[in-house]
Amino acid sequence: MKFARYEAHGEVAYGVVENDAVFQLTTTPFEDYEITDHGHGLDDVHLLAPHIPGKLMAIGLNYASHLGDKTPPAVPEPFFKPTSAIINPGDSIVIPEGATKVQEEGELVVVIGKRCKGVSRANALDYVLGYTCGNDVSERVWQSGDLQWWRGKGSDTFAPLGPYIVTDVEPGDLQLTACVNGEVAQESSTANLIHDVPAIIEWVSRAMTLEAGDMIMTGTPGQPWDINPGDTVDVEIEGVGVLTNPVR
Repeated sequence: MKFARYEAHGEVAYGVVENDAVFQLTTTPFEDYEITDHGHGLDDVHLLAPHIPGKLMAIGLNYASHLGDKTPPAVPEPFFKPTSAIINPGDSIVIPEGATKVQEEGELVVVIGKRCKGVSRANALDYVLGYTCGNDVSERVWQSGDLQWWRGKGSDTFAPLGPYIVTDVEPGDLQLTACVNGEVAQESSTANLIHDVPAIIEWVSRAMTLEAGDMIMTGTPGQPWDINPGDTVDVEIEGVGVLTNPVR
């Protein structure tokens, strides 16, 4: 199933996407819902980030190809991105004043479907609603120079998400591609994650309760590219969709 969050006629709703149309849900995908016959063509709605989570987390250094000379982390290493950084598909990534080296980071994003704490690898995926595309936009000078990553990873517009939450994919071997102006900047498979999705959920839920709607960005492969005003970034994940954002 493919869920979307969208605006139509001034109202925000969740819906199920079928072919080129979206049909409104009676509530959110995280509750008991019904699919109504109230539909719109996808071209007639404004797609929004598929959900605004209570917590948006991201895993650092989770592909060998992204490590350089760093030692692989023994456990998943999460950090938080503020929900104020989230933008919709098609919205602009804005280079902040004073930034000098901003990069894209294409990532698979896990969307938690129900409350969980202390789950094991064996049943971790039982608590997942689905997956979406994410871009962990990063300002590298701030990231390396500040005591915390609050602005290097959390500046406004640094968390594009979307376009959909897709439920019927397996996260273990999905092709991930990020392009800047149509040129491939990153390309890998989620099979190359150092810590896979079940391991991430197991580790995070040991310390922290995950609530329905929380999202976890799982890490980025390779060496991300610099982005500048006028660029366009596409993050594509096999079976999930393409997240496109211009840069200004």
